Amino acid sequence: MRYLGFDLGASSGKMMEGFLDGRRLKTEIIHRFSNRQMRMAGGLYWDIISIYRNLELGIKKAHREAEGALFSVGMDSFCNDFGLIDTGGRLFNQVRCYRDERTERHAREIYKRVPKRELYDITGSQIALFNTSMQMASMSYEGESFLLDHCVHALLIPELLGYLLTGETYTEYTMASVTQLMDWRTGRWSDGLMERLGIRKDIFPGIVETGTVTGKIRRESLTEAPGDVRVVAVAGHDTASAVAALPTEKEHVGYISSGTWSIVGTEVMEPLLTEEAFEANIAYEGGVDHRYRMIKNVMGLWILQECLLDYREKYGRELSYGEVEQLAAEAEPWQFFIDPDDSAFYMPGDMLKKVSDYCVRTGQGPVTSIGAVIRTVLEGLAFKYRMVFELLERIGGHELEEIYILGGGGQNRTLDRFVAEACARPVYAGPFEAALAGNLIVQMKSAGEISGLKEGRGIIRKSFEILEFAPKQERLWDEQYYRWKCVLGKENGQ
Repeated sequence: MRYLGFDLGASSGKMMEGFLDGRRLKTEIIHRFSNRQMRMAGGLYWDIISIYRNLELGIKKAHREAEGALFSVGMDSFCNDFGLIDTGGRLFNQVRCYRDERTERHAREIYKRVPKRELYDITGSQIALFNTSMQMASMSYEGESFLLDHCVHALLIPELLGYLLTGETYTEYTMASVTQLMDWRTGRWSDGLMERLGIRKDIFPGIVETGTVTGKIRRESLTEAPGDVRVVAVAGHDTASAVAALPTEKEHVGYISSGTWSIVGTEVMEPLLTEEAFEANIAYEGGVDHRYRMIKNVMGLWILQECLLDYREKYGRELSYGEVEQLAAEAEPWQFFIDPDDSAFYMPGDMLKKVSDYCVRTGQGPVTSIGAVIRTVLEGLAFKYRMVFELLERIGGHELEEIYILGGGGQNRTLDRFVAEACARPVYAGPFEAALAGNLIVQMKSAGEISGLKEGRGIIRKSFEILEFAPKQERLWDEQYYRWKCVLGKENGQ
């Protein structure tokens, strides 16, 4: 049987076809496309029509290449953003991007309705402006409550794409778990919380288990696809799909789902909602087989992506992966230090200046070369990862033996090496298409071709290249980690 995975990121999307050949997963990327938020009429939006069109193109191509043997398709993406469906079954709003400023404008009023600590205790979700709860609650302050009042359903992006293919509505568990609207104890929508936030209690469809077959592709949705191609509710949150592809059977390991965001975490069986976890904004998000992903978001490669885009626009030259790594290697180490999570780096645009301004503000002086910018960003990420892993170990009560870097960011070998050095433990990078690999694993489990997550992870380990990095300069990096923390302390008035 052949399976098709669709993975949508903040800057690009891709589709991978796969099938099981003995005990190995054979895969091929069959379609890629760019994705970027658009500023329009004072808001930040996704081009959902273009996204769906690319999903169609990929399915058609997979169907042709599989010669009718395509069994199912599953979609994963970033979380929290949603489309609204009207009484006629049509999409009737533009899909807003989670980076839209509207939530920031109304956060104070929203947290008066439900205090942060109470939100945390009910949902286990991090306190963040981009949460679905914040987006929906802010709509009443923006004069947009009529949209929620007149829609039949709100659908998160993987579920919206699934609906457009099948006509069926649902909300997959891992996606529901990160909306800040699901009660983690029951695995159901929190009616009381939604009422207090001014959100209709029936606006989201019911929550289904990861791996549920939600329908078949309709002829009217995609005439070139056979009517028996199933749509599977895979782990719709891309990080949950990526973590499903962890190539290890060890329990106490750390991971970094490395892309536009870096999701730094480990797996636990139950949320640990301590005061320290709340103060540190640790999130507990649903995973495959109802494992919890104990995570903290770090700004990730967003800063580097924006710097490279800024460089191209200013100087008319696009740097290749190889050039980026070479420039980082040639730059002087530990010359500048940044906190990747500083709010100055959150919004798009003029990122080279933002990095330099941060360094000036913290008494380090201006950053004048692109190589220095790249190295500063990568070193800052490595040190931030170490800080987060130390926090997770302290709250979780056990040491993390190894670190796995999942996703496209793992292809940056300079960053992989920096992480091994900064964290002083072995680092394994891969699979680089972790979200798609985990997506396919869930489809195979749904089809009965594998028994479960443990078997799937064993298959992943045998099927993909995994790079290994060992620390070699632990003492030197340890000294620089202290310097980095001192800069952060000064910036935060400590």
